[in-house]
Amino acid sequence: MNFRRIELIFLVTFIAIDIFLFGMFEQNTNQQADNMSDGDSDSQVVKEMRDDQIEVSHLSEKKNFAYYLSGTQNDILRQQMGQLANQTPHYVSHELESEFKEPVTVNKTTPQKSINQMLNDPTFVLNGGQYSYSKNLSTSRNLVYSQKAMGSSIYSSEAQISFTLNANHQIVSYTQSYLQDVKSLREKSETISETRALIWLYQYNEIPNNTKIAWTKLGYTKLLSIDNDRVFIPTWIIGIKPQDSPEIQLKKINAFTGGIIKETTGNLKDSQDLSDLTN
Repeated sequence: MNFRRIELIFLVTFIAIDIFLFGMFEQNTNQQADNMSDGDSDSQVVKEMRDDQIEVSHLSEKKNFAYYLSGTQNDILRQQMGQLANQTPHYVSHELESEFKEPVTVNKTTPQKSINQMLNDPTFVLNGGQYSYSKNLSTSRNLVYSQKAMGSSIYSSEAQISFTLNANHQIVSYTQSYLQDVKSLREKSETISETRALIWLYQYNEIPNNTKIAWTKLGYTKLLSIDNDRVFIPTWIIGIKPQDSPEIQLKKINAFTGGIIKETTGNLKDSQDLSDLTN
């Protein structure tokens, strides 16, 4: 990876984005200040959320530290897939798709525990020790593992393993993507708290009434791509479940600046079995 080139492009892009976002935040803060008395606080805003029938559990005021990260999407999986056993792997567009010749039986109630024990077996999955189970992205038939980086997880389809289970609680196939040479681009910096992320999301009118904050998670999402190089930023990922919908809506907030990341918002099916998959 040409880090001098990626850092230069990244810094120029970052500065432009931050200037734009700072202007948005300043404008939003001024608008909020006009509408809120001097005695208002975070707890008062959370109370307003609950008054709007937004179900919110205990929120943390703790601030964390995170990095800007870079990684490379290359063909390392294709080079290594010959060591896989009991599988028929195919490599397409930086993604490994593999079917097991004989389905792999896992624990019925906590299938992730069985998979965790097999992750370090290079004949089962490649570089498995670099992934961890993502409960909030998984369902009873699809278990998602996200690639780890700097003490957190990368929430991206470019750094993920997705295992497919059949009705007999057996793994029949999986897809895998992998980022190589993941490293920080600059020193760690302080992030906003979980409470602040929710409050800004609410004040941006991004949380409808009659909804539930299903979960929140601090991880990394993609900021930009340069050829095969990727740059990631720390992001508060928030799952919102409307009372009248079976889907969980994903909202994402830049954990450094508080800006909403609209282009990566998506949906997840919320099956009854989702709550049964515990760590």
